[in-house]
Amino acid sequence: MRWITQDLPGEVARELFAARDAGAGEQQQTVILARALGHAYFREWGHRAHGLHVAFSDVEFADFSIG
Repeated sequence: MRWITQDLPGEVARELFAARDAGAGEQQQTVILARALGHAYFREWGHRAHGLHVAFSDVEFADFSIG
C-alpha cells in the first residue's frame, strides 16, 4: 500500500471538472488523475523516471481538497 500526499496544480482540477461536466466516466477521470500524479509524484515534474506508466488502481481511500 502506498500513501501519497501530493499537491497538484489547478489545471488538473479544471481538467477533472471539465471532463466530469462533459460526461466523462470514472475511468476517464482516473486516467487524468493518474497522469497528473505520475508527472508530479513519480516523475518529480520531469526530473526522474522518464517514460514511467502510472495506473491509478485498487484505490482503497482517496481524499481531495481544493485550496
